[in-house]
Amino acid sequence: MGLIAQKLEAMISAGNPGPICSKRKAITALFPYAACQEQDGQHNILDVCLHAARAPKQRGFLWYRIRQLPISELLNEESSASTKQAFILMSPHIPWGWGMGPNWVQAWATAASTVPYTEEIGQSVADVLLHIASDPSLQSHIPPDMWSWLKKSPSLPPVCAGRYWGSKPEVINIVQGLGDMETLTAYLLLVWSEWEWLTPQATDDMCGLIRGGLSGIGMGYYRKELLQHLDHVLGQLELGLDHLQQHDPSLNEGEIQERQGIYGQLREVLLEVDKEAIELLICKCSKLVTPFGLLNSCGQLKDPTQCLCVQSLHFCSFMSGTFPTIPPAP
Repeated sequence: MGLIAQKLEAMISAGNPGPICSKRKAITALFPYAACQEQDGQHNILDVCLHAARAPKQRGFLWYRIRQLPISELLNEESSASTKQAFILMSPHIPWGWGMGPNWVQAWATAASTVPYTEEIGQSVADVLLHIASDPSLQSHIPPDMWSWLKKSPSLPPVCAGRYWGSKPEVINIVQGLGDMETLTAYLLLVWSEWEWLTPQATDDMCGLIRGGLSGIGMGYYRKELLQHLDHVLGQLELGLDHLQQHDPSLNEGEIQERQGIYGQLREVLLEVDKEAIELLICKCSKLVTPFGLLNSCGQLKDPTQCLCVQSLHFCSFMSGTFPTIPPAP
């Protein structure tokens, strides 16, 4: 096994993904042995497997026959924390859409709940969560509390299965159904990326999501966060093909232009909804000010020194999304 590990390390060092991809079946077969070695305190083989799976920058690198492994035996109560952590880090490279059963989802969720949190662990869990959610046969087996991982604001690598599958309409519906704005915002921050293209259906669904779930005065904080993120995404796309190909060599100029159009459309919808909320706020605030007699016949403040009081009222109302009922002037 030491010789195999050395050969894999040499392939990784060469920086050519072709030979590594040709060994994906062997790496998959090596994985259970590496996991057993991990439990005995020997980390090098599993580390090499992980590096090999990451090197080609492919979605679902491991061979689909990995589903035949006795995952419940590899991951159980007696498994070490390092073994569970290694499994979590390897899990984004598992082809979840190739018939992986509910027992794999359960093993993954249990392992994730017992390992210490790191940025790398959070990235792996978010990646797999979005991927699993796109599979109708696995969706119902995701423990509800796993969605809270998105709130930890993990990042995702440029090429990952989670962002690709996680932007599908069925995942959008699941996240929307959770009814939690923080989770929804965190989800959009993950899948909106210069590294991913959205289907026309997903784009339309997200536009509807913005108009429905992110409209109104009380959603201003979330809209601002999403607008800032879209500005960043569009800014990265404006850097051009040479810059982006450093991380994803498969990109072409046409794909960049498509993504600029998609994320530009989402930005326009957000701005439109934000404008409607501001207009509504102004309308409500004008109704609040008038009973105090602060406006003259021209609609101007009679006493500019009273602006501070009015602005404070506006700010509190904006943050809470509610407006106090003020009795009419006598």
